[in-house]
Amino acid sequence: MTLVLTAARRLAALGLCVAATFAVPFTALPAQAAAGAELFITVTPRAGGAYATRLTCDPDGGVHPHPQTACDALHGVDGHVHDLNVDPGPCPLIFDPVEVEVKGHWYGRPTSFHETFSNRCDMDRRLGPLV
Repeated sequence: MTLVLTAARRLAALGLCVAATFAVPFTALPAQAAAGAELFITVTPRAGGAYATRLTCDPDGGVHPHPQTACDALHGVDGHVHDLNVDPGPCPLIFDPVEVEVKGHWYGRPTSFHETFSNRCDMDRRLGPLV
């Protein structure tokens, strides 16, 4: 009987250690996330060539090709992607749709953006360095 109780206690202790090991990163996540911004950006042209990237601000980085300029543009609109209008102007009237989706958080606030642009020029003029 003692052997069974000892084995059960060891198994319970091992289970608590494993649970604590996995719980620590998840409990630290909200404080880390609120410190800056993390956005996942997906660009899907109808013709193919979709790509995705991750942008972080403060510190500027992720795997985004131009994190500093993208973060600067977003700071100008307090992270509201739908308010970006980086380079207003004309674009050719060619219908070649490009779908853009942005999800993540901006300084602790969840953010989401989804729009289908008529072509790449329209997308670039509106979202600039973000895409």
